[in-house]
Order: sequence, then C-alpha cells, then structure tokens
Amino acid sequence: MKHCLYILAVAGFLSASVAWADKKAELENVRERLEKLQREYQQTRESRAEAADALKQSERAISQAGRRLHQLEAEQRKTQTELQAISAEAEQASSDIGRRQQRLSEMIRQAYMRGGGDALKLLLNGQNPSQAARDLHYLSYLSRAQIQLIGELRQGLSRLTELKQLASEKDRALGENRQAQLKEQEGLLKEKKSRQQVLSKLAGQISKQRKEITTLKRNEQRLSDLVARLAKLAAKPKSPSKSADRKSGATGGKPVAVNTQVPEAGKEGTPFTRLKGLLRLPVRGELMNKFGTPREGGGVSWKGLFIRATEGAEVRAVAQGTVAFSEWLRGFGNLLIIDHGEGYMSLYSNNESLYKQVGDAVRMGETIATVGNSGGQESPGVYFELRHESRPINPMAWIK
Repeated sequence: MKHCLYILAVAGFLSASVAWADKKAELENVRERLEKLQREYQQTRESRAEAADALKQSERAISQAGRRLHQLEAEQRKTQTELQAISAEAEQASSDIGRRQQRLSEMIRQAYMRGGGDALKLLLNGQNPSQAARDLHYLSYLSRAQIQLIGELRQGLSRLTELKQLASEKDRALGENRQAQLKEQEGLLKEKKSRQQVLSKLAGQISKQRKEITTLKRNEQRLSDLVARLAKLAAKPKSPSKSADRKSGATGGKPVAVNTQVPEAGKEGTPFTRLKGLLRLPVRGELMNKFGTPREGGGVSWKGLFIRATEGAEVRAVAQGTVAFSEWLRGFGNLLIIDHGEGYMSLYSNNESLYKQVGDAVRMGETIATVGNSGGQESPGVYFELRHESRPINPMAWIK
C-alpha cells in the first residue's frame, strides 16, 4: 500500500513538473514571437522617410539609459534596506554581548565572594556540611552558567564579525551602484543633448510632417497593422499579447480637462471587463482632446487621448497585463502596449523611457515608463488609447 502511494505521489510530482515545464516553454515561445514581431517592424522601411526618424537612435538610447537608471535605483533601494537591517541586527548583537559580559562578570564576582570557587577549601573549612553542600551546588551552577555564557559570547562575537563584514560588502556595493548611476546619468544627459540638437535642426520639418494628413494616416495604418498582427498572435496560445494604435499630436491649444488621479495598486486578478468605470488615466496632466473629435487639419479623428504632462513624470499601467510591445515606432516614439486579456489592450506612446520589456507582467498602478516627447512630439505628454479586438474605444467610458 505504501509503495503504491509513493508511486502515485511521484507520478503526481512528475506530472506537475511536466505541466510547469510545458507552460514555461509556451510563455518563452510567445515572448520569442513577440520579439520577432518587434524586430520585423523595426526593420520595415517605407519608401518615404520622415524627419522624425533622425531622432530614433537617440530616443531609443535615452529610453534604454533611463530603464537602466531605474533598475539601478531599485537595486540601490534594496541594498540600502538590507544594509539597514544588517546594521540593526549588528546593534542588537552588540547589545546582547554587553549584557552577557555583565552577567558573566557578576557570576565571577559572586563565585569569588563565596571562596573563589575552591571546592576543596569549602569541604575543609569546618563549616556546616549542609551549607557546604549548598555552596558546592551553587558553585557548580555558576560554573555551568559561566561556560554557557562564554559559549554565547563567542557565538555573538562571531556573528557580530560576520555582520560587520556583510555591512562592509553592502556599503561597497552601494558605492559601486552610485558610480554606475552617475555614469548612466551622464549618458542620459549626453543622449538628451544629442536629441535636442537634432530636434532643433529639424524642428520645422518635423512639425510640418506631423500635421500632414497623409503622414497621420500612414502612422495610423502602421499601428493598425501592428494591432492586428499582435491580436492574431495573441489568439494562437491563450497567453500574452495584443496591441493598440494611434498617433499622438495635440499639444497646443487649451486643455479640455485636467486629470489629477492616477492608477493605484489593487484589483489583482479582476477581469478587465469588470473594471469599466473603475480605471484611472495613466498620468496626471491636461487632456488636450476628446475621443472621436477631428484632428487639426481634418481627415483624421482622435482614437485616444493626449495627456500633456510634466517631462519625466511616472506613467502607470491602468490595469494588470502583459507587455506585448515595447520599442520605438515611427510617429509614436517610445511606445509601450499592454495586453489585458479578453481582447483588451492599452497603448502609451511618446514616452521618454520605457521601463518594461516584451513579456513582462505588470500590475495595476505599476510604473511602466516616464513622460517625454519622443517621436517628434512638440510638448511632453502621453498619448493613451484603449482598444478591444483591435478597435479603438473611448477611454473616458472606462475612467472613474
């Protein structure tokens, strides 16, 4: 009977292991296909190049440097927390050692007061045998307690030495991390300067092209194709992917509304369809257009919202999901698309830095990027869009 139970247990374990391995392989396969799709889009060249393409390399470099800097800052916070915990433990260990030393000192003093711990002297000094027996018992107790305390002191001193070494290593790691951060910041500033020089040189040409209806339509078609391909890809395995689309643009003029609330952590595991009316826009700022209204020059309508915001501000995921696209794309700059399942996806474009990569799982309210004006955008902000089954839907219908 026991043998059968053992075989069943092993079989169950092997079955679970195989299932886990299959699931992991499937997710890796999905990630590889998504990355392949990104590469295809980056390698696709149209017959007519646009001035904003000159910004591509510097804007991608800015995004990568920003992501590395973000990761270094997270590592530094983690190391600082570990160092604080080690320092607190070392302080406690030092305090415990001091108390044990006092107790040992008191025991030695008491033993000395009772005759220095000389058992033979106690037996021969002629005092009451009962008292002598009690003294001997007390001395033996003191001796055992002293031995135990000495052992504890040795352990405490050893642990304190170990903690000091750990603290020294963490402190050194912090120093190296700070140096790496400074290097990344220097690189980031260098890339921003390079971008600004290109932008200043081509500002007029970029602005003109962005307002051309033909350019806007090409941008929209480009992302519509991307959405369709991501949606098709997502339909094969029941895993991540999906995408959204749109061009950015409305940066001038008066805002139509102001957003002061951003997504917060919570509602994990809630199906996206049940979040209607509960979402928040991804960044604080001014809404420069309304969904479905004509764009400047006519001929193309807004499929989402442009939120003018402070450069470098955090862009947050409106709901949990999986990153399906994270790259620079003509007309959109640094673009990130999240698949939320059930055919829904959200798009965030014109970012300065993209913190997440293809295949990454994101939580509601998690920082996924920073506000910028990549892709030739005139003012810093985020173009945000929601789509269902590749079709744009009004984000405001989902906002709380």
